[in-house]
Amino acid sequence: MKRLKIKALPACIAACVLPISVQAENVLEVTVVTGQKREQNINEVGIAITAYSGDQLRELGLDESTKIIAYTPGVSLAGDIGGQRAIFNVRGVVQNDYADIAEAPVAVYVDGGYLASTQAQTFGLFDIERIEVLKGPQGTLFGRNATGGLVNTITNKPTEERQAYIDARVARFEQRRIEAAISGAIAEGVLGRLSGFTNVQGEILENIYQDGASPDTRAGSPGGGQDGYNDDTQALRAQLAFALGQSGSLLLSANVADTVKSEGPYQVVNTTEVKDANGSVIDVIYAADDPLACDEIQLGECIDANFNGDPFRPVQGGDFNGNFDPDGSGPKVDKDFAFDDQNKIKSEGLAATLDYDFSGLSFVSLTDYKNFKRTIGLDSDQTASPELIFQSNSDISQLSQELRLSGNTDTSVWVTGLYFLSIDTDYSQGLAASPTAGFLAGEENNTLVELSTNSYSIFGQVDVQLAQNWVVIAGARAVQEEKNMRGEVYQNANSDDRVIEIDTASVSLESFDEDNNQDMWSAKLQFEYTAGDNLYYLGLNRGVKAGSFNAPLFGGFSRYAPEELVSLEAGLKLAFLDGLGRFNANIFHYDYSDYQSFSWVNNSGLVSNEDASFEGLEFELFLSPVVSLDLVLNASYTDAVVENLEVADGVFTDTRPSFTPEYQASAMLRYNWDVAGGNAAAQLSSSYQSETFHNARNFTAHEIESWVKTDVRLSWADDADHWNLYAFVDNALDSDHGIIGFDVTGFYGTTQISYAKPRTYGVGLRRNF
Repeated sequence: MKRLKIKALPACIAACVLPISVQAENVLEVTVVTGQKREQNINEVGIAITAYSGDQLRELGLDESTKIIAYTPGVSLAGDIGGQRAIFNVRGVVQNDYADIAEAPVAVYVDGGYLASTQAQTFGLFDIERIEVLKGPQGTLFGRNATGGLVNTITNKPTEERQAYIDARVARFEQRRIEAAISGAIAEGVLGRLSGFTNVQGEILENIYQDGASPDTRAGSPGGGQDGYNDDTQALRAQLAFALGQSGSLLLSANVADTVKSEGPYQVVNTTEVKDANGSVIDVIYAADDPLACDEIQLGECIDANFNGDPFRPVQGGDFNGNFDPDGSGPKVDKDFAFDDQNKIKSEGLAATLDYDFSGLSFVSLTDYKNFKRTIGLDSDQTASPELIFQSNSDISQLSQELRLSGNTDTSVWVTGLYFLSIDTDYSQGLAASPTAGFLAGEENNTLVELSTNSYSIFGQVDVQLAQNWVVIAGARAVQEEKNMRGEVYQNANSDDRVIEIDTASVSLESFDEDNNQDMWSAKLQFEYTAGDNLYYLGLNRGVKAGSFNAPLFGGFSRYAPEELVSLEAGLKLAFLDGLGRFNANIFHYDYSDYQSFSWVNNSGLVSNEDASFEGLEFELFLSPVVSLDLVLNASYTDAVVENLEVADGVFTDTRPSFTPEYQASAMLRYNWDVAGGNAAAQLSSSYQSETFHNARNFTAHEIESWVKTDVRLSWADDADHWNLYAFVDNALDSDHGIIGFDVTGFYGTTQISYAKPRTYGVGLRRNF
């Protein structure tokens, strides 16, 4: 079947953001993606897809999964735990539920294996072949909850020839990062690859807490007050590839990772609730903007919210106890529950991929097992006052099996398959209080959940050539899903602030045992037209994300329905200047029913089903106007509206989804030249994001201001590509913009905010063997 023919240079530019240079010229490199379950040149795929090769990830310094966001139009960041866990937001499609029973609407895959838990979506990138970011519903072929899109990471595989490298870096905040891999033949027909990395980073935040100091002299958490915002991560991946004659192969892989981090790196901003005559919160403002220093405001009057008989705060602009952040968004904090090893994340996985070709058909079997364990604790008020501590534990095991058959004729390419996914989640979350706290004094209240999911689906897609330059694509997936959740709420004594203590022998305050079974379907119909090196496409997609359960703090279990999305998208991929430039653009409209919107109110969150409509446009421009000079520009506009969200009792209004900027843009300039028996390169990049809201209710103090972040990178590689020396400055202008926030105003008169990492600089050396 005749498809769009792309020159190697623009293919590399479009796929890798900018060409990779070893000499002072653009290296010809053809990049393929697998966004349609087969290898294709990225410019032949009628999907808004951005891809990054492993070499490009290294050159850009993208060593964490979420760093790719800055260079991907229409993609932003949501999440929790102060950035220790992150969630991809694609075109406003996001559900930032922090509970580990939630799944995100942007599916994340590693080597074809789905990551069920949002806790797994922040992972270190090491020994990577490429990353593909697909925008728009991808439910037909990938299926699992991909209404917003998906992020697909493909690791380097075992090689016949002996390969090895080691990459070591030192950077500000005592960071020491080492990545290494070795690959080659082990025996006849057997290849192996072993890779891993370790990253140790010291604390960024300086905690000035002193137990018993003013303004709150109550004793804090024993041993607390430690510095925070650190990282200690080790990961290892082993792979074995077996040749099965001339027609097949079997790939076995295993991976483990272990991370220890500090208590969540939030800082405190003091805020005030504004209520209507019915006592419903209709706005949250900054406490500094209230000259009366009210606990809370109702109809212009100060109201006692701290239950101490006084409607005024001790100090204007402070919280209920008179606390302030010591330096605003700077590196100093003042909080009692703060430990440099509080949060722990462990993961392990096994996978087997069988590929076999017979009689003109290709068969693939992918079996994947993963287990994640996470323990989280953080200071709920983020101040020196001994109030409440949020804590959660989770243990998530998942098993998936995909069987896929594909083939082609003179005028068509097709794929069909079966998919099974089982997820078992044990999860607990709660609030614990010190003996002197005003609420839950000396006790803790915990929600305990067991959630089981079994999902079965059948899918298929076919590309049919209608005429010489016209192709129609049709696909569908049918899904049957079985969910059951059992939940209990317990309250008992708190004897150790750092450990969740649940007395299951006591009387449960609330019990829940319900099913949420669903039959769902997704479908795709798309037309594509090629003219020379240009591609034009128009597609209609129906995507679905499974419904699930709410298990909030203090109980109140409930179900929510699947969300359904109908997407209409048109796009183009153009080559010009004899292959020296490429322009990609798309426009989309989303019509939602039962959009899963997550609202956070005072230490607890809830997913509700709402109507919503999104629309927007995106473009990417790649230019190599002269030898050695490369320029990348991209931008996006997103108009996303959740309709008639109940932001307070009986108060409905249209809102913008959390963490969804209206405008995004980024630019990158790279120049390389021959010097000293090798090639040097200088790179300048900058990204912009307009203001967003960290809460679905969109109140005044929920806004995260717009920001600009700039990075600089210098590198040198010898002509033989054995040595690579690099230096970098991330966040060179030291922007202190907010990233993530949680409103706990009604509890403490505060909001938790996590800020961008300050300016970071370092040097590294890579040796290829």
